[in-house]
Parts: sequence; C-alpha cells; structure tokens
Amino acid sequence: MTRILVTTDGSELGHAALAHAQALAGAAHAALTVLCVQADPAVLVGEFAYVPPVDPAEFAAQASALQTELQTLVPEARVRVEPAAGRTLVRAILDVAREENAALIVMSTHGRGGLGRALLGSVAEAVAHHAPVPVMLVRAGQTPAVWAATEPDRPAARHTPTA
Repeated sequence: MTRILVTTDGSELGHAALAHAQALAGAAHAALTVLCVQADPAVLVGEFAYVPPVDPAEFAAQASALQTELQTLVPEARVRVEPAAGRTLVRAILDVAREENAALIVMSTHGRGGLGRALLGSVAEAVAHHAPVPVMLVRAGQTPAVWAATEPDRPAARHTPTA
C-alpha cells in the first residue's frame, strides 16, 4: 500500500477517521492524504430552498482555516481542501481518490440504518459502493487499532481488542 486517502468534513465525527488512517499509514509506511471537500450549498439544499450567494472571499477564508487546522492535526500528511465545484461530495471524493492513486479510502460514518439512512443518505455508503479501491469505515467512538508492521526477524505482534 503506497497511499491512503482519509476524508473529513471538518466536524468532530469527520475527524474521527484521522487517527485510524494515521496509525495504518504509519504501520504500512504509506503516504497519507487528508481530504476535506467543501460542499456547494446549492447541491446540498437543492430545489426546495433559497440559498443566498456564497461570498468567494469567505469561502476561501474557510478553506484556508480548515487547511491550517488539518495540517496541524496531521502534520505528516498532504492536506487537500477542495470545493465540490458542482459535484456531489461522493463524486469529489472518488475523483480525488483516483487523482491521488489511493490504495485505500478511510472515512468516518454515523452508522445510521433504516429510516435515518433513507432520509439523510450516506456519503460513506455511496463511496463504499462506487470506490475503485477498498474503503475502511470508522464508526463514532471506535478507538484506533494498534497496527504492527512485521519485521522479518521478529514475529508479528498480536492485537488484542479492548472492551
């Protein structure tokens, strides 16, 4: 594995996947790219509501602040904050995964099922269905696993799940 792409929306839940991806990238000696796609408000709201125009300077300032925050959280990673530019969040994530030649996508999920998923949809589920590479989904509250790289002269460490 050479490159891992981890996504976040800038929220606490979105950031939950960062630690998992960092641990896995370190164990696999893989490069790490952190992606945050800035959604187009019109795409999110659709035809049922008025969306006031977004000030380009404000949009750029938000992107810059998020870039700085993510670079501080994951200093060893390449950070990309990108506008959706008319694409859905799913399409934007898949496009970047291809551009980055990612071998794995890591992202967090609410873990909603049933009616909640039907009403709100799931970016994570859509990415998992359409991604050209494996997708690792991290649920809220999961702690990162201890990944151990095996050295040729030493047996692999065993991971014991914690309760």
